[in-house]
Amino acid sequence: MNRRKLHLRFLATCCLAALQGCAMDPSALTEEEGLGSHEQAELGYNPGAGWNLVWQDEFDGTAVNGANWTVLTSNWDPVTNNCNFGTGELEFPRAQNVTVGGGKLVITAERTSDNPVDSRCTGYGPRSFYSGRLHTKGKVERQYGKLAASIKIPSGYGMWPAFWTLGANISSAGWPGSGEIDILEWHSNEPTWMKAATHWYNGGQADWGTGASGGYNLADSFHTYEVEWTSTSMVFRLDGNIVSNTYYHNETEFQQPHYIILNLALGGNWYGNPSPASIALPSGTRKTMEVEWVRWYQQGGGGSTGVSLTNPGFESGMTGWSTWSPNGTEAADFSETYNGGHSGAYHLSHWNNASPFEVWTYQPRSGLATGNYKVRAWVRKGGGFDIARLQAKTCGTCAPVFTDLGTYGNWTLVETPAIYVSGGYLELGFHTRASVGNSGNYIHMDDVELIRL
Repeated sequence: MNRRKLHLRFLATCCLAALQGCAMDPSALTEEEGLGSHEQAELGYNPGAGWNLVWQDEFDGTAVNGANWTVLTSNWDPVTNNCNFGTGELEFPRAQNVTVGGGKLVITAERTSDNPVDSRCTGYGPRSFYSGRLHTKGKVERQYGKLAASIKIPSGYGMWPAFWTLGANISSAGWPGSGEIDILEWHSNEPTWMKAATHWYNGGQADWGTGASGGYNLADSFHTYEVEWTSTSMVFRLDGNIVSNTYYHNETEFQQPHYIILNLALGGNWYGNPSPASIALPSGTRKTMEVEWVRWYQQGGGGSTGVSLTNPGFESGMTGWSTWSPNGTEAADFSETYNGGHSGAYHLSHWNNASPFEVWTYQPRSGLATGNYKVRAWVRKGGGFDIARLQAKTCGTCAPVFTDLGTYGNWTLVETPAIYVSGGYLELGFHTRASVGNSGNYIHMDDVELIRL
């Protein structure tokens, strides 16, 4: 961060202005009316001794940093492959409602009569609002540490601002198998409360939740929201104060990298699926969720660390990669430019037009530090295979850890389960087998990463 964040706190009393143009839920006013606000703008923040900053976005530019964030452009989520985000929300995210300026990220919600609808979500009907949603999937994914943000949320019935994470394996594990960490959720019926929660899979959806009232309306002023996350516990904080109970866990969903999500939802199942007319956002007005900064700290500067690979994007052909086949079909793997790469021009393909094949394309790595590792790669895949895996193993004859590859029409980030390396050696790559030749079957792979956890 190049500019110095200023410190400002003041206490002011306020009362709600009557909103025109929509039917309000009377219960929405029971706690908001007459509450003071606890303003904290341009917040300074001290993570405490022993915490080192390993990633940040201070929003000092004039546009969203594409190296950090992907901005959604409809109510269909290509990561989770669902409509309205599984919660029945009423908004249609779009890029123009996510802006950066004045040292802040601004997510703007507004009522619309345009009736926007995504063709993949026609069964859900048109949306009544525009808003914004962005995430760091495939760009910023980390495990453990202290994740914090300075956020100003909007007041009003139906506003559902959120700062949260999902497991990086969401595309393969689904929800709630990926795990979810909700650092901030806010509901207008309890405006003084920061709500935090976790969700995971335990024979079905499993949930844990906590919250705290600061004694002042959190809306319309800046506050800091954070989670301190270890392999066994999570502590949530509002403005540096611990939020109620500590969450103690041993779920695998919370022992893997997660990515960040910021969004401003409207309505949805948390509000009991209210009608669009009841949302406190009249036509011609806007409400904003503003973010001054998001920061991720690790103790001692640890966390997920990339290990250098040779030619991970296959831009130099097959340099650095080895091939094994049990039946002499090594030629089924090659670097090519057909349909382009995830990045760069080239990618790895496993394909044979007419003949069956089996190929293991791998890169051996030696001299690795003892610890847990994962392999990640971007994949497109179509057609049927007997075996299609991203995998890793600690010797040529050792059993691998692997992720079975699904069908991906677009480039999709996949990763293996963690593998423990104690002898310094690892083989990582792709194993595919097709018992029948078919020109419609293909696997394209690109941008391979080896991550030490």
